Amino acid sequence: MKPLYLADSVREVLGKSLRPGGETLTRRMVSLVRPATGDLLLDAGCGAGASMMLLRESDTCRVVGIDFDQGLTVEARNSGLNVAQADMAQLPLLSDKVDTVLCECAWNLTDKQQALAEFFRVLRPGGLLALSDIYLRHLEGQQCKRAWPNRSCFFQATDLETVRGMVSRAGFEILQLEDHSQLLKKTAAEFVFAHGSLQGFWEAVMGDSKQAKAACTASAAARPGLFLLIGKRKKA
Repeated sequence: MKPLYLADSVREVLGKSLRPGGETLTRRMVSLVRPATGDLLLDAGCGAGASMMLLRESDTCRVVGIDFDQGLTVEARNSGLNVAQADMAQLPLLSDKVDTVLCECAWNLTDKQQALAEFFRVLRPGGLLALSDIYLRHLEGQQCKRAWPNRSCFFQATDLETVRGMVSRAGFEILQLEDHSQLLKKTAAEFVFAHGSLQGFWEAVMGDSKQAKAACTASAAARPGLFLLIGKRKKA
């Protein structure tokens, strides 16, 4: 099975963005971190480069991206973007050189604690982390994690307090934490419109009606939401 974000049924709806919230959430994140002229911004888990292209419009900061998937990095490079294939848990960047790290619905796909350590390492003291991903509003949903595709932003999702604790322990001061679950609901509605029902969507992804039903049950139990977090790197 393909990772969820590469499934044809997902890409047909989301296009290059490959994430709930799309451009709306990206613009909100950028408005909060306000990259200055000449700043170096890393898009960690850049996918096909949708956010990088949006940032390129402003022509103020320098933007580089990394993504684990080779096909997506090729797609981004074909759009003229500066992208490398790498895991955000092992960033190919020097320490203390990045002004802002942007990570959208990719953190749950890797070693989360190690990724935070890498974000801390590459950011300069006072640098900003703009992080968005799925979280679980009901902890009972963690018991259903086997129902999710294991390469999706749902699989390693936790509750919001756990997110807050992980980011704080990694050395970040949390400046802002927002709930954008309405944008996730909007994305789910787009999937339902395209496939007739949420189960129809999961069946298109998984190719199996029983697995699709289990994913719908897990969704009802977990009530997944979407968060946006802004953190500032403390001094080491």
